[in-house]
Amino acid sequence: MIIVLKQGIEQDKVDCLKSWITEKGLEVNPIYGTEKTVLGLVGDTSHLSVDEVGMHEAVEKVLKVQEPYKKANRKFHPENTIIRVGNTEVGGKELAVIAGPCSVESEEQIIKIAQQVKKSGANMLRGGAFKPRTSPYAFQGLKDEGLILLKKAGELAGLPIVSEITNTGSLEIFEQYVDLIQVGARNMQNFELLKELGRISKPVLLKRGFANTLEELLMACEYIMSEGNTQVILCERGIRTHETYTRNTLDLSAVPALKRMSHLPVLVDPSHGTGLSWMVEPLAKAAVAVGADGLIIEVHNNPMKALSDGPQSITPAEFSYVMPKLREYARFEGRDISIPHTAAYAGTPGSFANEAAEKLCSNSALTGFEHFDDVFDAVLNQKIEMGVVPCENTIAGKVSEVSERLAKDEFTIIDRIRIKINQMLVAPAGTELSSIRKIYSHHKALEQCKNFLETLPDCQILPYSTTSAAAAAVAALNDKCSAAIASETAAKLNRLVVIKDNIQDKENNYTEFVLFKAKCKITTE
Repeated sequence: MIIVLKQGIEQDKVDCLKSWITEKGLEVNPIYGTEKTVLGLVGDTSHLSVDEVGMHEAVEKVLKVQEPYKKANRKFHPENTIIRVGNTEVGGKELAVIAGPCSVESEEQIIKIAQQVKKSGANMLRGGAFKPRTSPYAFQGLKDEGLILLKKAGELAGLPIVSEITNTGSLEIFEQYVDLIQVGARNMQNFELLKELGRISKPVLLKRGFANTLEELLMACEYIMSEGNTQVILCERGIRTHETYTRNTLDLSAVPALKRMSHLPVLVDPSHGTGLSWMVEPLAKAAVAVGADGLIIEVHNNPMKALSDGPQSITPAEFSYVMPKLREYARFEGRDISIPHTAAYAGTPGSFANEAAEKLCSNSALTGFEHFDDVFDAVLNQKIEMGVVPCENTIAGKVSEVSERLAKDEFTIIDRIRIKINQMLVAPAGTELSSIRKIYSHHKALEQCKNFLETLPDCQILPYSTTSAAAAAVAALNDKCSAAIASETAAKLNRLVVIKDNIQDKENNYTEFVLFKAKCKITTE
């Protein structure tokens, strides 16, 4: 039952009403809003009628709450709840971005990833130390040592840490080391664990179970809140359906539904949501668009060798690539993602431009655009602080479209770098050179490899926006008849193999890249 109090009513009349309710054996939870004060009643209210409560002078309106969850109910608490984790307010204007590996594997690994995701705009560090796995033979985590390493990495990077608890026996060390305690999908209905978490003062991140309804999620939340801990954050991480293409089916409709049902913040985990790393970016964008208060993204420095959940993990370069794009989506929704410094290049992670940008802008979050003009326009429109573009190659000569933009006197070149270009023919594993019929790449890369391409007269040559995008396209085709000319890094990121290395016409092949920013506009009155 919910009681809405009259505005400006005297406190003694409110106290009288509270005493009457308490005498009925019910718990009173006051919620103070900007305009209204509400009393939420917890307990068996079946013996109270709306008319009986409404007779009291302090009462403006009485509402019956039909749903079994009370404290998590928006009717009980009409205004959105904001939960502080470190310096991050989850549910506020700035989106929470939790990033890190599925499992803490070593001190070097977790510290490096922590520093990289912090630079790109993450405001919390995740990492598993106690890993509940389907197979008893799978990696189960580093246990207590993993939490200690995670805490050390978080302190060095200046990030609060998030980790999953699996049983009540670990509660003491979690209270000591972890800032946001995660309850995973497998433990969503571990009611004894939930009750224990309700008796501490740490925030809890509660993930939806594999096949649980939203009401069941909120009832699990009620177990925590009914014990006194109201700092609960909900998370949609995908559910099991008949579909087998993805690991889970990410139920994005859960976000607006939970927002209507509950006042608690809602996060989305696009990594577990599909189990496919290439789906993380589009589903993260969609999550922001439907109103999520934040994201949980798995980031690993070498997904191919990850001890758990490698296929759904993105690299630090890919995380850096997507974060400025997510910031634009957030701003469109009236939210924000704070990124210290940003720079853009033409391409995707794994491109030579990405390599140049990493060397020229080591302290910036790096993102890629499809075309050179996109980079120039993003800098000119102040969406990105700096841009990195190739200006000249020792074999193919000047990049005309770049020279034309730089000649317009809108930009200032602030640094330069020469990158050794080793072009590779890359394709899906098992592809034979003799079976290739289509080769994709940027036209400048194709010019650099003319002699090699002449040895394949039966191949169709298809110009593409960038070398790294060409590699991604070939990975998507996965037809054993298509290949790309790209870098070795682009091959690894797209799970391709090198069919033939160093296919450029000359060994001494370099491209010069420039770092630029927009010129300051001087205005006169």
